[in-house]
Amino acid sequence: TPRHRPRTKPARAIRMKEPQWTDYGVLQTYEEEGEEETEPDMDPGNGLVSSARGILSVMTHPDFDLCVTLETYTRRPPVETKGWDKVVEVGYFSPGGQIVLYDSLSGTELPNLALNGSKGHYRIRVHYAWFPWKGEAQSGQRLLIMAYPGKGDREIVHRNRKST
Repeated sequence: TPRHRPRTKPARAIRMKEPQWTDYGVLQTYEEEGEEETEPDMDPGNGLVSSARGILSVMTHPDFDLCVTLETYTRRPPVETKGWDKVVEVGYFSPGGQIVLYDSLSGTELPNLALNGSKGHYRIRVHYAWFPWKGEAQSGQRLLIMAYPGKGDREIVHRNRKST
């Protein structure tokens, strides 16, 4: 897939060298806070990402590999929608500074998105797109996940067009 060329320099950028996959199309993080609460409804009405205190979920298609890039910023990066089918941003509170998305069934685990392992309020912006494989009839999917410190639980859908 084409490399992401950020408009502002991230504090950290990681492009996973090998394609990732999920067993059921979900990457999640659970950060425990000590006391057990009722699990919130994590159905993303936007079809891509949802969050609650200490829980973040990213939905993908389970039958295709993922090309993943992760970027962590010290402040809000510019919004980029060109070349993406969906771009959705949500608020997330990290009680432990371990924003590690994983799928326990497939064994996929992504690096920590938290800025220097800091707990607190973050904004998580997820970019999603389908891409054609060269010389083949199949397609793949790619994710760009950006994290930066920021308050607010409001969900913002920057782009949500139908994938082909």
